[in-house]
Amino acid sequence: MRDALILELGVRELATFCRFAEFAYGKIEKTGGQDAVETFFYAHAMLGNCAMAARLLRSQALAAHAADRTIADLLKVPRTYQIEDEAIRGMLEGYDARLATGLTLYGEGTRVLDSNIGDRDAFEDDLSLFLRHYDPTVDVLTLLEDELNLALIAKEIADIRSKAEAWLDSNATLTERPAAVSIPPTP
Repeated sequence: MRDALILELGVRELATFCRFAEFAYGKIEKTGGQDAVETFFYAHAMLGNCAMAARLLRSQALAAHAADRTIADLLKVPRTYQIEDEAIRGMLEGYDARLATGLTLYGEGTRVLDSNIGDRDAFEDDLSLFLRHYDPTVDVLTLLEDELNLALIAKEIADIRSKAEAWLDSNATLTERPAAVSIPPTP
């Protein structure tokens, strides 16, 4: 019983982090990249929640309570998903070291481009390091030269949330399960 409850809580948390990531992505879509602070705030919120979801998907601590099967295995989350190759976690973990390395590689005269929105080619030259960039025309976020297609990640996250909620519908042991997490609208 204890193992089932631990696993259920892991799946619930996965669904919650996915929902939070979807909420953040919806805000990026809604603003269309018109406000840099808001765009990058929600982009980082989305990635942080995606990183937590990725950690839960492959958690060995939780797998120990599910006959050594990860949540990703239980939910049949494709390993081809961008979130599955740990790209998101990799972008966030070790950010400080990547920042130092990026500046060292580019050297003197490097232009550090931060919080730019628009076609990346319009900003780029041989001495440019993209700290943060968002191109709303292709829905690509660049962090320290790493690019993420936010629309693709949002699609994956929605699928993972759907799988988690379906698993909970069939396997939940707790008598009270919130059907959704209500997040008040941003003023």
